[in-house]
Amino acid sequence: MKPLALILSLFLLPIYIFATVGLRINMTTSQETKKLIDDVAKSLISLLPAGVYLQLKIDDTITFISPFETQKEQWYELTFSVTYDATQERFEAQWIEENLRVYSCSYSKKEQRPYSEFIRECSHYPLEKASLWLLKNNKYERYLRITYHPSVDEYASFSPDGKYLAFITDRLSGNRNIALLDLMEGRINVLPISGSSEYFPRFSPDGKRIAFQGSLHGFWNVYSMPIENYSRNILLISAGNNPAYCPNWYDENTILYVQDTETSNALYSATLARRRTKINLPLQFDMVFSPTAHRGTIYFVGLRDSDFGIYALTPEGTVVTVENSFFNEHDPAISPDGRYLAYSCNSTGYYTIWVKDLQTQEKWCITKDIPHDAFYPAFSHDGKLIAFSVYEGNYEPDIWFVRFTPVSSNLRVEPAPGQ
Repeated sequence: MKPLALILSLFLLPIYIFATVGLRINMTTSQETKKLIDDVAKSLISLLPAGVYLQLKIDDTITFISPFETQKEQWYELTFSVTYDATQERFEAQWIEENLRVYSCSYSKKEQRPYSEFIRECSHYPLEKASLWLLKNNKYERYLRITYHPSVDEYASFSPDGKYLAFITDRLSGNRNIALLDLMEGRINVLPISGSSEYFPRFSPDGKRIAFQGSLHGFWNVYSMPIENYSRNILLISAGNNPAYCPNWYDENTILYVQDTETSNALYSATLARRRTKINLPLQFDMVFSPTAHRGTIYFVGLRDSDFGIYALTPEGTVVTVENSFFNEHDPAISPDGRYLAYSCNSTGYYTIWVKDLQTQEKWCITKDIPHDAFYPAFSHDGKLIAFSVYEGNYEPDIWFVRFTPVSSNLRVEPAPGQ
């Protein structure tokens, strides 16, 4: 195997490109860990976010410098080391920052998980640190990848005050938990719930609570909990023995969700006082999913004749088609002003995120430059960002952001459903 320095020597020519945050990383090796260290270094280089400067040393020798030079606003100094236990055939890796161990992980050749996944876990810490700095300081262009851990990171939801992004991750002990990304501080905090896995976290309109799908009682139910002291105040919203899922808020006091029935499933609403109501639709669907609401209109995914489309139940009680093409549409999300619908669609041969102007009926793809499946869009509180999950190859999904810029149109303006 060629030394990393030789493989990467072509990158050492300086090119002047704008960068704002720098990583100085020193990696220490032994005979047993040299290949692993080289693999982690290559992973760092290949995944480095745009606008991040990297200076990489192996055993105090510079082996890589980013191909651009500029003044950095922030430097992070990190040390990475690995030990190997030949008896257990086990690697123990750790990141050190300011003389403190900030992350550690391990891998045994006897494990079932791929070696490549361990390499991703080893490299994620500085990548996320730099990416979150770019996010916090608004120093990125159109796209920004937020998470790099090999765990599942998906189902994003912005708080209405713009402070937090909630999503699901299994990076803590392999159990799927709600994570809160502090958008102001650039810090991720996982909120574990003992004995449960969680999906679909959704902030209430007042930002005080999160609705979610969880398995706290042994099967899927819908719950609500406050942000503060969350684990002591979890409220069961759904009822019965049939699985309930896909929660979202109708208003500050009411949660929409889907629950299985004996023959299919149905939309339900429930107040925080747990007054539950089945929502009868005037149009027959084989199944329904993913309700979301805006000013009394409930948008949802409907399955009819093996075709998934997006529909709206208006305040007047009628169902109208919002988007139903030859392809499948999923994951509806409405912009804060109610004008734009974001959704996932497989019209390109894989799933991409699209936006439809509900007034002009124009639609366009916002992830066409990302050649991987993308799902679960969510608008930020001000409508300027859309978060979504990207499924890259055989890896679990990661959270990405894209700046949202509406496409101008000369098409005739038509009212959105319910307006």
